Amino acid sequence: MSEEATLLREGRLRERAQTRFYRRLAGDAELAGDLAAAERLNDLLADEQHHVSRLTARLLEMGEAPGESAGAQEGRGLEGWEEEARRREADEIGWYEDALKRVPDGPTRSILREILVSERHHYEQLAGKWMPAAPQGSEDDGR
Repeated sequence: MSEEATLLREGRLRERAQTRFYRRLAGDAELAGDLAAAERLNDLLADEQHHVSRLTARLLEMGEAPGESAGAQEGRGLEGWEEEARRREADEIGWYEDALKRVPDGPTRSILREILVSERHHYEQLAGKWMPAAPQGSEDDGR
């Protein structure tokens, strides 16, 4: 197993954790009748699911198995969700910035950069729908 595949699997596990986090919160928001929060959280969830799909597809392109998904994660509920989400998104930004330093491969770097751009939007606005439907192939640094 290559270091690149290991890195992609780690990213995939991290993104799966994010999907569980936002899925739970979106459900809580809907139950609480907070439709604005539910919409924001569902948009964030959609982006995180897209991140999982992109990382999984890249692993498969490389002839690698995606690996196992991590188990369920306990959450705190809706109260204070924005603070927790912002902390998690900041952690994701740091992880992707570090990952970009470790991956020389062009297609993988392109995917990581696109996800990093999305994570930065998530951090700044705590809203989703930032991922393009198709790979962009940009060579910028994700800023």
